[in-house]
Amino acid sequence: MRFWGIEPKVGLVSGSYALLAFYLNARLGMGLAFPLLGLFLLVPGLALWLVCYLQVSRAYARGMLLTRGCYSKARHPIYAIWGFLILPGFSLVVGGFMLFLPVIYWLSVLAFIGEEEKALEERFGDEWRKYARRTPRFCPCHISKIKRL
Repeated sequence: MRFWGIEPKVGLVSGSYALLAFYLNARLGMGLAFPLLGLFLLVPGLALWLVCYLQVSRAYARGMLLTRGCYSKARHPIYAIWGFLILPGFSLVVGGFMLFLPVIYWLSVLAFIGEEEKALEERFGDEWRKYARRTPRFCPCHISKIKRL
């Protein structure tokens, strides 16, 4: 698996929908939008994405499995940041049919993530398996922690 993982596939699916949503918004009218709420998600999302991107880029260049920093909280923090902050924020700014973009994104991530995890397991073996057992896939909160609150 290359550096970009499943992102080209996810980008193709999500990007195709985004183009359709832009078209439908232009053709049928924008509809509902929440630009301030969108910016509230988008700005910190982009900052977090940059931090994670820099961390994983350095580890990838060294041929290492990154298990520290952002990657100590979730196995796929970049996908999570895009799915929970950046795309929802963008969708809220644009509004209309774009509001469904995060759903399309998550469906495509869930459809392809197994490929990336299989490639990581093949490349890093036991190190990946141990990391995967102790680290949640996308969300740093564990259900068991939520139940205790």
